Amino acid sequence: MKHIRLQHDYAIVLQQVNDTGEEDFEALAESLRFGPAQLAHIIQELHHKGLIVSRNSSYGLWIRLSAKGKKFVRTLWPESAMAAY
Repeated sequence: MKHIRLQHDYAIVLQQVNDTGEEDFEALAESLRFGPAQLAHIIQELHHKGLIVSRNSSYGLWIRLSAKGKKFVRTLWPESAMAAY
């Protein structure tokens, strides 16, 4: 995997989504105390890097890690891979 640089806020979003498996936009913004515009920008950037995928539903926008995002998280936080077992 090529080197990916992330700002602190971006890593926090990845960690939160990894911990929950999938997160809706509003709950994610509330739990991280990010404004909607700030979170939308972070999600757009993480999507552009291929680390997350999102889907629209009647309940809002849902975000989860992509396969690349899961692999990246395991390199950042190896202990997160152990928690899955």
